[in-house]
Amino acid sequence: MEKRILSVCLTACMLLTLMPSAFAADVEQPLPIAGMEQTEETSADARTEPGDEPQEPVPTEEGKGTQEEPFTTVAAYNEAVKGDALDGKDVYLTISRTEFKEGQFALTNVQTRPNPPRLHLTLTDCTFTGNTAGDKTNSSFMYLPNCQSLVIKGCTFNAGEDGLKYGINWNLCGIQGSTVEIRGCTFTGSYEKNAIKLNQRNGEDDVATDVKPSGDGEVKPATIASAVVADCTFSEGAKIQLGSQGKGENNAAAPSTGAFPVTISNVKAENGSEVAVELAYQAAKDADIPTITLAPGDTFEKTQEGVLVAQVGEEKFTSFDNALTAALAAEDHTLTLLQDVTKDISITAGSTLTIEGSGKTLYGAINCVAASGDDANQTNTNLTLNNLTVDGDTNRDGTADKSILITSQNQSATVVSGLNLTMTNCTVQNSKAGVSGGQGMYLTNAKNLTIDGCTFTNCGGINYAIDLNLVAVQDAMISITNTRFEGNCGASGPIKVAERGTGDGTEADDITGARASVKSLTISGCTFNNSNPILGGDIVLGVTTKTGEKDGNDTGSFPVTIADNKTTKEDKQLKIKLAYTDDSARDITTDIGSAVVGDGTTDPAQGFTITATAGEGGAITPSGRVAVANGGSQTFTVTADSGYSISDVTVDDSTAAAVVQNDNGTYTVQNVTKDCIVHATFSKNSSSGGSSSSSTRYTVSVEDTDNGSVKVSPTRASRGTTVTITVKPDEGYELDKLTVTGKDGDSIKLTDKGDGKYTFKMPASKVEVEAVFTAIETEPEQPKSLPFTDVSSGEWYYDAVAYVYEKGLMDGTSAVTFAPGAVLTRAMTAQVLWNLAGSPAAPGGAGFTDVAADAWYAGAVNWAAAQGIVAGYDTGAFGPEDAVTREQLAAMLYRYAGAPEPTGGLDGFADKDAASGYAADALCWAVGEGLLTGKDGGRLDPAGTATRAEVAVILMRFAEKKL
Repeated sequence: MEKRILSVCLTACMLLTLMPSAFAADVEQPLPIAGMEQTEETSADARTEPGDEPQEPVPTEEGKGTQEEPFTTVAAYNEAVKGDALDGKDVYLTISRTEFKEGQFALTNVQTRPNPPRLHLTLTDCTFTGNTAGDKTNSSFMYLPNCQSLVIKGCTFNAGEDGLKYGINWNLCGIQGSTVEIRGCTFTGSYEKNAIKLNQRNGEDDVATDVKPSGDGEVKPATIASAVVADCTFSEGAKIQLGSQGKGENNAAAPSTGAFPVTISNVKAENGSEVAVELAYQAAKDADIPTITLAPGDTFEKTQEGVLVAQVGEEKFTSFDNALTAALAAEDHTLTLLQDVTKDISITAGSTLTIEGSGKTLYGAINCVAASGDDANQTNTNLTLNNLTVDGDTNRDGTADKSILITSQNQSATVVSGLNLTMTNCTVQNSKAGVSGGQGMYLTNAKNLTIDGCTFTNCGGINYAIDLNLVAVQDAMISITNTRFEGNCGASGPIKVAERGTGDGTEADDITGARASVKSLTISGCTFNNSNPILGGDIVLGVTTKTGEKDGNDTGSFPVTIADNKTTKEDKQLKIKLAYTDDSARDITTDIGSAVVGDGTTDPAQGFTITATAGEGGAITPSGRVAVANGGSQTFTVTADSGYSISDVTVDDSTAAAVVQNDNGTYTVQNVTKDCIVHATFSKNSSSGGSSSSSTRYTVSVEDTDNGSVKVSPTRASRGTTVTITVKPDEGYELDKLTVTGKDGDSIKLTDKGDGKYTFKMPASKVEVEAVFTAIETEPEQPKSLPFTDVSSGEWYYDAVAYVYEKGLMDGTSAVTFAPGAVLTRAMTAQVLWNLAGSPAAPGGAGFTDVAADAWYAGAVNWAAAQGIVAGYDTGAFGPEDAVTREQLAAMLYRYAGAPEPTGGLDGFADKDAASGYAADALCWAVGEGLLTGKDGGRLDPAGTATRAEVAVILMRFAEKKL
C-alpha cells in the first residue's frame, strides 16, 4: 500500500513538471525573498559575523556566471568567488524582481585582492530594505568594490527604521574602465552620508591603506569610464556623493577619487525639492565639501577633467575662463551656464557677450571696462544677461563680500566707450538674511540700459541698488520695467539716475569727465518693497550740490516717465526725490499706478495716464497705458483691418482731454488733465456698391447731466451698428434712470452689459441719451461694540478703550475682559508700541537675559530695543513683567515720536524733583502735548504705575495727535 501511494505522488510530480509554462503565467507571483546568503569572507569594515543570522545551504545554480548564463542569486556568486579561480575574470550576476532584507545582499568583499574578479551586476525591479549589505560599521544596501559594470533599473531602496550610513556604496578598487547606470530608482528613509556614492580608488593622490591589495606588487588605480544617474527620486536630504574626501597625503583632498565622467539628470527629492550632489574629491574634510544642487529637470555633467560649467555652441567646458574666451570669439557670442559658478568676470571695451543663465547663479561680480580716448565712443560694449542670478555671496555663507556686482565706470574721461546692457528675468543680490551688502549696479557709461522682469534683493547697503552716475556718455536711454526691489535695497534709495561731469553745478571734486546727457528715462511696472528706511527716495533724480549751496544744478534735467509702479508700503505711495533742485531736495509723493512726467526743460511733476484700446476690426498704436504730463498730449496711429473702416476715436471723459484728427490720419489726445481712456472703433465695409441708409451715419448725442458722466461710442453710427453707453456715477451717487430716444420720441431698447455699460442698436435717425443720477442713501455706521464685560459705556475711559481695541493697539486680558484697573507691564508697553508701528520685522535678539526667544513679547521687545525706544537695566535684564512707571511710559513714547523738542515744563507739579534725570525731557514733552496730566494734590507721580485704562487714554491722545 505504501509503495502504491509513493508511486502516485511521484507520477503527480512528474506531470506538474511537464505542464506548459503558460499555464501558470496568468497568476501574478510575489517577489521572491532572498535567502540568508552570508559567506565566510567579510568586508574590511566587518560584516555580520557568522552565526548572527541563520545560514542556508547554497542552492543549486543553473547559471555559470557567464554573460550568456549569469548567476541569478547572491549565494551562487559568493560561492564562486570564494577562492581565487575567478580572479581577473568577468563574472556576471543578474537578479530581477527579488526582495532583499537585512544581510541578504552581502557580496564577498574582494577589494584587497591584487586582481579581483570583475563583477557585472544587473538589478531590475528589486526591493532593498535596511542594511541588506550586512555591514555593521558602514551600513548600506550594497558594498561594491569590484564592479566592472553596474546596471540598476526600477529598484526601490528603503533605508528602514534605523536609517543607513550609505545607500549604494560603490568604492571601486583594482578595476579599470568600469561603467555605472542607475535609472528610475526610488530611495526612501534617512542616510547619514549619502544615498549613492561613486568613488574610484588607488589613484596617485589616494594614499589610504584600507583598499590596498595584500602582499607586494603594483597597485593599479581603479577607473570609471562612465556613470549615469537618471530619473531617480530621493528622500529629503539624501545626497549623491562623487569621490571621497581626505584620502590624500595627510588627509588632503584626493582629486583622483572623483576624476571620472558623470551625468546626473532629472533627479528630485520626494517633496519635489532639489537634490544635492557633493563633490567630495575636492575637499580634505567633510565641512569643506562643495555642493551642487539640482532642481527637478536639471542636468549635471562632469568629465574626467572636471564639472562641465558652461557651453558655447555645441562645445561644453569645465573651465569658465575658457568658455568665456570662446564665447567672446564666437559668431553669436553666447555662453550658457550649466552649473553655478564662483567667478569675477571682466569684459574689455568693445566686446559683445550674451550669458544665458538658465536659472543658474554667478557668485561674483561683472565688470565692463569703460575705455577712454578719441575712438572710445565707437567701441560700445554689448552685454546681455538672461535668466541669471548674480550673487555677491562668493563664500556662500550668507554674507556679501562684493562692493558692487555689476559695474562699468570711468569718471575722468572726455570721451568714453558706451555700455549697452540688457537684463531679462535676472536676479541681483549682494547679501542675504538682511545682512547689509554692497550695491547691485554702479554704471557711469550706460549708453542703453534695458532691465525687464528682474529682481534686486538686498543690494543697496547705505547706497543705491541701481546707481547710474553717468559721465561723458551721450544720449543715454534708460528703461527699467516690471522689476522688483526687495529686502534692503539701499538706504539712499533703490534707483538713482544723474547726468554728471565737469561743470554740472555740483562742485564735486571726484568727477572730472565730460558732461553726460540722458535722452530718456522710463521706469514703469516696477514694485518697490525696500525694507530699509529710505533717506533718499524710491527713485532719486540728479544729485545735490556738494558745497552745501542752496542753489540747485541740472544733473536731473532730462526727460522722465515714471508710471504704473507699486509699493508694499502702508501708505501705498512712492517717493521721487528731485535731488538736483536745491539743498532741500524737493520730493514728489505719488500714489501707486500714477504717473510722473517731465520733458527735461521743467521739473518732473504729477502726470496722467491714457489707456488706449481698440474694438474689433483694427488696432491703435501705442496701446495700453501711456503716461503724459499735465496738459500734455499723445499721438496715436489707428489702423483698420481689411474689410473694416475707422468709425470713431473717442475719449471716455470729455473733461479729461480732447481728440483731434491730424492731416496725416493720426489722432492726438491733447490737453490731458485727468486719467482717461481713448478708444478706437471700427465698422465693417458694405459688401455692395452704391449708397444706402445703412452707410449713413447718424449722431448720438448726450444730454448734460449732474452727479455723474455719460460716454457713448461711437458718437456717430449707421443703422444697425451697436452703440455702447458707459455711465459712471460720482462718488455717493448711483444711476437712477437711463433712456435713449429716437427722432420721434420713441424709446429705444437698452441691453445692460454690466459694470456700467449698456448697448443699443442704432436706428436710421439721430438719437439722444439721457441719464439721471441720485444720491445713495446710506445708514450711519454703527460703532464697533466692545466684547469686554468690565468696560461700561459710561466710564471715563470707554472711548479710549474702544479706540485702542478697534485700531488693534491693545487686546483684552481675555475674550471678555479688558482689566482697565490692572497695571501695564514693560512687555505689554513694548507690544503696544510695536502694534502702533504696524508690527515691523524684528532684527534679532536684543540680548536681554530675561527675554526668551519664544516669549510672546520677544519680537516687540527686540524691535523696540533696536529702535532705541526701550532699554534694559544695568543687570542686562529687561524686566518684562515689571509694571511700567509713568516716567518710563513717557520716555518710551518720547523716543517713539523721535525725541522732539519739548514744549511743556514740570514747574507746576509739586513732585517735579522726583522725576528721574533720563526722563526729564520726555515728561516735559508728554505734559506739553497733553499726554500726561497731574494727579490729586498737583502731583505728576513719575514713579507711579499706569493702569491699562490710563494707557489707553494716553495712546488715543498720542495717535490722534500723530506725534
